[in-house]
Amino acid sequence: MKIFNNLWRMTAWPLLSAALLSACGLIYSNVHIPYGYNTATPSDVKAGADDETVNGEACSYSLLYLVAWGNGGYAKAANKALGGRTDVILYDVKTDMKATAVLLGLYARTCTVITGRAGRP
Repeated sequence: MKIFNNLWRMTAWPLLSAALLSACGLIYSNVHIPYGYNTATPSDVKAGADDETVNGEACSYSLLYLVAWGNGGYAKAANKALGGRTDVILYDVKTDMKATAVLLGLYARTCTVITGRAGRP
């Protein structure tokens, strides 16, 4: 029995601690995270000097290490940058990630930020 208790302390507690300190929800998770996004280059569109620079941000959240939600993906950020317009195409895109954690991660927000130019296809 003593061997089992030692094995429990050596394996279970570190795994449980890692799970509690992660930014995922232990009870519920519904998070979309960016992995890749293809974008046009200035040579693919009719780029003009007067093309508007647009920004979009998409975020995912977690609370108390129990629940996580949100769509922090590139596609969501790109849709927000274009504002629902279908007559333009996003090109020359630059992306960034920003994260905010409060009280050792009890509340966390991770955002994908996109900056690009909106041009005519």
